[in-house]
Amino acid sequence: MSRVSVDGEEVTFEGEVPDDPSRIYELLMGALSEQSRVVVKFFVDGKDTLLDDGFPSRYEKIEAESVTHDSLTLRVVIDSMNKVSETESQFDAYVANILSVSWSEVFKRMDELISKIQPFAELIDSLAPYVDAYHPPWGEKLKEVSEKQNESLGHILNAFEQGNPAKLSDELSVCFLPVFKRARKLFSDDIIPYLKKKVDAE
Repeated sequence: MSRVSVDGEEVTFEGEVPDDPSRIYELLMGALSEQSRVVVKFFVDGKDTLLDDGFPSRYEKIEAESVTHDSLTLRVVIDSMNKVSETESQFDAYVANILSVSWSEVFKRMDELISKIQPFAELIDSLAPYVDAYHPPWGEKLKEVSEKQNESLGHILNAFEQGNPAKLSDELSVCFLPVFKRARKLFSDDIIPYLKKKVDAE
């Protein structure tokens, strides 16, 4: 007989238990979302299908693990913040040298730095659904930072297209870096403490 459990608790279905693991996954995600939780592991007969290429057609045993939206968001935030821990000082050094090195070197190094800041920009964008769903006290500040960061990134790309190092230097030092530092401060002072408090209260 097929069995389904979530966080060690066996799941009881109304009517017949679906044969298709993908259907089980959909049902669990729907039910858990009402509890502000999300599936993070979904083992079908011992294999975590969220890490593999997809769901098998049938199963004997499904074991799912879930976490709260707060807990998952905190994990993602801390992981992303760790990845950009040294990026701020690298940007500072880059801006200091931008007008004294060749344009080819400016272009080469900027590409490297943008690839490092991309996870942080994506993190800010990925928090939009959380902000819309839960309306945390820092939500409006994050939206404002996101708008300013996206606007500044557009100006940076424009400076590159024009081959204008002076404009690039101004945009980075006057606009982008202050927004980037403000965003990091928002995460360290408001967002992470807020999420930790929510997770600790679970």
